Amino acid sequence: MAQAPVTPRSSRLGRIAAVVLVLVAILGFYVWRAIHGDLPSEVEKAEQITRLETTVLPVVEDLRVEYFMDEHDCANLTYPRGDFIDGDPEHCGGSTNSPAQFDDVARADHERVRAALEESGTPIERVGGTFLSDGRVMDAWFMSGHGAPFATTWSLEYEPESTRSAGRRGMVTVTPVEGEDDWWFACCAD
Repeated sequence: MAQAPVTPRSSRLGRIAAVVLVLVAILGFYVWRAIHGDLPSEVEKAEQITRLETTVLPVVEDLRVEYFMDEHDCANLTYPRGDFIDGDPEHCGGSTNSPAQFDDVARADHERVRAALEESGTPIERVGGTFLSDGRVMDAWFMSGHGAPFATTWSLEYEPESTRSAGRRGMVTVTPVEGEDDWWFACCAD
């Protein structure tokens, strides 16, 4: 009766160590993703910018949206008509010290921004901007937490007449988006 060859103990330990290393690497990747969230690649940034320029930016500019948010139990729209909220003022807050509850016009305008964001298919959750006296956008930002922790919340920022340079801005790093003259990527609080 032939016996199966005996594998040396060191060879078995090597295979076990290799399997453990692969499992640690996979687990490490998932932990990293949980901490850092899903940051868009350069290609994804360019695709999102194209969709934002065609669907969301025109609405933001038309309404002169200074701040928009639509989260569970808390909606906000700040624009020339005022600062409107739909939620408990103590927990939802507005972007000013005296937000008012939505009226029919503000609700319809909020819905217009929400629908544009949905149509864009981007992970953007909040938007806002500042405007020149003639209504043109001076700068606009499009923010996504996309389920990530605050430390990895990121935004695409539009400045059509930018003199901005890359670097640290407070808690985030701002970098130009490849191939986009007027767009910047701001990311990741430290």
